[in-house]
Amino acid sequence: MAIDKFRDAHKGKTILLVGNGANLHLTPPEKFNLPSIGMNTIHLYDGWMPDYYVTVDRRVRREFGAEIEKKFSDIPKFIPTPRLGSWLGRNFHYFKHRQGLLYPKNGLSIWQDDISKQPMIYGNVMHVAMKLAYFMGAKKILIIGMEHKPHESNAHFWGDDSGMSVDQPTKGWQQGYKVLCEEFAKRGIEMLNISKETYVEKDIIPTDSWKKYTKKERKPRRIKESNNG
Repeated sequence: MAIDKFRDAHKGKTILLVGNGANLHLTPPEKFNLPSIGMNTIHLYDGWMPDYYVTVDRRVRREFGAEIEKKFSDIPKFIPTPRLGSWLGRNFHYFKHRQGLLYPKNGLSIWQDDISKQPMIYGNVMHVAMKLAYFMGAKKILIIGMEHKPHESNAHFWGDDSGMSVDQPTKGWQQGYKVLCEEFAKRGIEMLNISKETYVEKDIIPTDSWKKYTKKERKPRRIKESNNG
């Protein structure tokens, strides 16, 4: 199925994007009560599930596909076609993937008005999650699990990924974050990185305290004692 049905699905709401950084445990996703988009290996996070899932990585499908299908069978899963178009299953939804070099090496603008019609331009999965949140009508986008520590790109909340380079093209990724953040702002949409111990500067994505956005616990109601007893 295509992604059209999700246009403005959360119009005017706050959407939480959940990355895989080693700092994710410092901002536990289960502490939030917001529509959420998890990505890549988020299925390895115990005790919590996102409302939506997205990946663009062939290796994720190859190594974790069966686990993802089983654990996330009931939630919508967004994947690119034709890149991962042969991955079929329950609740899979497909967005168009632009073939060739990824952003910024392709020299194209990362901003797109309508990802349901145009092949997606991105440099990493977080770019896609940001665009999906915009497509869903978010008024505010919050990000946790975004670390990008230099020379430790393979560090995840579940440990170090031995099959991944410690040096990923984070400079290009952050260039894309900045462009998207600025374009969102022009349209009245606020994007904030509320990850603790992040290495993404606030001039790329503005920051804020994650505790401001967590679930509000209700205090026990006090019962007044009667003087008539």
